[in-house]
Amino acid sequence: MLPKELEEIPLSYFEKATAWLKQKHPARKHITLIGWSKGAELALLLASRDTVFDRVIAIAPSSVVWAGILDDWQTVPGSSWSHNQKGLPFVAFNPTGPVEGLLDLYTQSLQNRTDGGSATIPVENIRGNVVLYSGGMDEIWPSSSMAASICQRMIENERSRCKHIDYPKLGHLLDYKMLNASEDLYKHFVNSIAGKQ
Repeated sequence: MLPKELEEIPLSYFEKATAWLKQKHPARKHITLIGWSKGAELALLLASRDTVFDRVIAIAPSSVVWAGILDDWQTVPGSSWSHNQKGLPFVAFNPTGPVEGLLDLYTQSLQNRTDGGSATIPVENIRGNVVLYSGGMDEIWPSSSMAASICQRMIENERSRCKHIDYPKLGHLLDYKMLNASEDLYKHFVNSIAGKQ
């Protein structure tokens, strides 16, 4: 049974789903992960841990594992994800000054990391194609700068490729502005799945 809130979600849940998928479709050569926001964080994390995922499309991605999200913002959350009943290293919400919205909270917390880098998703372990979509006016978290850092770290990995598609005037994406922004978005998306990007 999964937790009722987004905190310490066990990765074993997704490992079981992956095993089921491989059993159902043993001839499939590729498994593509697609995620948005926290789902993008998860997609990159899973692909960094299992080479069966050789294509990742991450919309408004994160370069790190974050603290969970609880209904009660007065409660300090643990990690978003867990493995073997232990929370993964994560970037805690750690502002040093007044907070003006979620973007400010996430930005300040990135600047005040206390995890020693252990919460950074090891995207250099991904074996395949990664396509990242971000909006330069993301009001939730700094997805554009995090996406840029993801691709930068993957440059040295000859077994994977990373492409970052940034829309400077868009927000957290997957909204009507994104859908109307560019006709080539769909082409990028389809080509990403086909491994042509």
